[in-house]
Amino acid sequence: MQIVDLSYLDNISESDLTLGSARAIVAANALATGSSPKTYVFTDTFAKKLQNGGAIAIGTGVAIANGNNSAASVAVAGAGDLVISIDNFKYLVSKNTAIALGLVIAIDLPPEKG
Repeated sequence: MQIVDLSYLDNISESDLTLGSARAIVAANALATGSSPKTYVFTDTFAKKLQNGGAIAIGTGVAIANGNNSAASVAVAGAGDLVISIDNFKYLVSKNTAIALGLVIAIDLPPEKG
């Protein structure tokens, strides 16, 4: 099948949200050097459409690095009507350990009934 006339369609930027959608993005990195470096990275995201027409997306991330010159980072972002995001980083000097945590919650409110 070949569709020739698409003039009735509108262009939507990939960063624009359509009605009833929420988005969560998580990126985590860990780096360590030395004789026995150890790293651990975990990310998880999910999104769900709600029965009332809204949507929710939640993302979490953890990064841990242990060794010489250790570094860890977690970056979170979300898109929706309401976005709550937390990025946290801690460096434990005595243990040469870097820990980073991230959480994002994005909520798209249901459409107004008129």
